[in-house]
Amino acid sequence: MSKSCRSSYAPAKHYLGIMYDEGLGVNQNYQKAFEWVKQAANQGDSDAQYRIGIMYYEGSGVEQNYQKAMEWYVLAADNGSFDAQNNIGNLYENGYGVPQSYTEALEWYTKAAAQGLDLAQLNIGGLYENGYGVPQDYDTAFEWYKKAADQGNQEASNRIGRLVMNGKIDDEGIVIYSTQETGLTLGDIENMSQ
Repeated sequence: MSKSCRSSYAPAKHYLGIMYDEGLGVNQNYQKAFEWVKQAANQGDSDAQYRIGIMYYEGSGVEQNYQKAMEWYVLAADNGSFDAQNNIGNLYENGYGVPQSYTEALEWYTKAAAQGLDLAQLNIGGLYENGYGVPQDYDTAFEWYKKAADQGNQEASNRIGRLVMNGKIDDEGIVIYSTQETGLTLGDIENMSQ
């Protein structure tokens, strides 16, 4: 056992947990992963708190429990983790372990999106596209999808493409980014396919 892990150095414990979780240089062991990450989480390491939330959400090394996932996500979110803020929004959107609330989902997604998290921007776009908890608004959905797409989020690009294909938004000058081509407008793509 390394000296730093015996002491109270939380990031080392968290990393050791990741090693067990992913089988990096050690035999994969989800229970040991959970134990090490939880030690770091209990010491206030926000990344470890977030990871414990994921482990409860997925039932990795521990019995699946959405309520406990939420508790750990909230600790991590209060500690500044925007990934945790986004995941709290997700639990509210789907009603996992909490009463479903699009209003709460939007509130948590907005906190994470304000920090520039592309997944949260994508999720807000989804609420507007579907009219979940907000008036259905394709233009607002597009604005949020564009923020995520501009950061390289492929799903956001796909959704923009779908909005255009379905005639929900005006495609004038919209730039579509994909893994194959970059910087082509839909007009270019339509011309090429003719």
